[in-house]
Amino acid sequence: MRRVVMTNATVSDLMSRLVLTRKINEEVVLHDPRGIIAKIKISKIDRNQVRLTFEAETEVNIDREEVFANQA
Repeated sequence: MRRVVMTNATVSDLMSRLVLTRKINEEVVLHDPRGIIAKIKISKIDRNQVRLTFEAETEVNIDREEVFANQA
């Protein structure tokens, strides 16, 4: 198991970031050198809401941020 020790760095300093614009049915692919981790598709756009569809292998956990935070 790899251990990460954080000093003055924040979590966002250790994460990749991509800001972009997508249209309905366009996807974003999350991957590492071993292959695709997950696909995120823009399913619907309605006024101030965007519906996203996440696809990943069953061993990859997908949660809303507030659910993930409560599990810690």
